[in-house]
Amino acid sequence: MSADVLAGIVLGHNAFFGVDHLSSQRGMERAAHFADPSAILAVVREAHAAGAGGMMMSTHERAAPLSAAIAADPRLRQDLRIYPLLPYAQKYVTRANEVGMVNVVLEMLSGTTLSQKLKLFAMGSRAFVSKDINATLSALMQLELKPFLPLNMPAVFLHDAFTDLALAFGMPQVFEFYLEEIRKSYSAQGGFATKNLPFLLARFREWGLPPPLVMTHFNKCGYHMNPDRGACEKAVAENDCSLLIMGSLASGYLKPEEAYSYLSTVPNIDGIVVGVSRSEHIAETFSAIDRNMPRIARLAE
Repeated sequence: MSADVLAGIVLGHNAFFGVDHLSSQRGMERAAHFADPSAILAVVREAHAAGAGGMMMSTHERAAPLSAAIAADPRLRQDLRIYPLLPYAQKYVTRANEVGMVNVVLEMLSGTTLSQKLKLFAMGSRAFVSKDINATLSALMQLELKPFLPLNMPAVFLHDAFTDLALAFGMPQVFEFYLEEIRKSYSAQGGFATKNLPFLLARFREWGLPPPLVMTHFNKCGYHMNPDRGACEKAVAENDCSLLIMGSLASGYLKPEEAYSYLSTVPNIDGIVVGVSRSEHIAETFSAIDRNMPRIARLAE
């Protein structure tokens, strides 16, 4: 694990994909505005020119056309680091309610060759019969990472729903498998999103796993920090890890200056996910990071 995997300032996908934790109406408006990948690409280009070195991207249905647009831009394809977050569980639940589980599977397999379909079917069958979670995870990786393969992909993050479930059930083999599979099959580093940072760090230490690359909420308000901000601060101070911070503005409750002044006191931060959708957002957020956390602002250089 090394800090150079992270790009310092990393663009978040929420605004582009219509995700807003405080206002569903605002989320729908942004989703409509960014329905065309070219609208997203314009913001990505401006943010990249201003110092963003990477982009977090869930395996949302809009990820594939956006990935294709990034791949078609020579500079972004080479310089912008893409950090996929998988699996996108909501996608499967929503589509299953709309078209049924059989059609969801058919949609997932579209675009794969016959041999790939047979291989994935065999893996899925084995998972169903044996309840082998690693086989399921491997099949999801093969399906969901396909749009990102032409891009600069130094790390892949496991969704917090999957991470925290494996933590709760005490399954170190899931983390061992994921780290090895990502390294072996994609020449990337496996990272873990979590809403239980102290628990994850304690488990990794207990299980003798390497210091993890973790994406987690961290902010002055303690918003989405479990069990509380103090416990997370203590865990980070006492454990070796590399942190990619999300929720730094507490969904808009904090101003950038206050948010990044606080984060400058937290150790082991190697990247910050920022949500920007307009030029003024880019200027205000990036300048606040540069003033308070200059090392982070320059990691992409």
